[in-house]
Amino acid sequence: MTPVTFTLTTTIPATPEAVFEALTDPHKMALWLPSARAVEATGPLHKGTHIRVVYDVRDTEIEVVDWNPPKVFGWAERVGRRQWRTFFRLEFAGAATQLTVTQVWNPPSIFAWIKVKLNPSRNVPAKLSAIVQNLRTVLAR
Repeated sequence: MTPVTFTLTTTIPATPEAVFEALTDPHKMALWLPSARAVEATGPLHKGTHIRVVYDVRDTEIEVVDWNPPKVFGWAERVGRRQWRTFFRLEFAGAATQLTVTQVWNPPSIFAWIKVKLNPSRNVPAKLSAIVQNLRTVLAR
């Protein structure tokens, strides 16, 4: 099956460096990732770093697969939702940052695609909006 892509682009009232720092600081990640209770990294983040995320109902491990400070940060889930990848692209926009958040899903089957489409808890656009709103809150502190 072809990948399914969800994208949200918005402007954040902070510099790309500040946004990138908030996105990649494991302590702050737990504040902006919806339903995350804790985030633990194996060391300083860079391409190849593994990060454990504890959510309300599950744990997962993600691996940093794209790293270009302060412009690009991306991960692939290695445990749980292994077909999901999340990418953040930051671009300078005057006194702000244009942020593009993209989630790419490679459905393993047509059954999986139907299941995700019919499951309201998998409302990806709403989750991307929640990420952005939470990130704005973290940056306002």
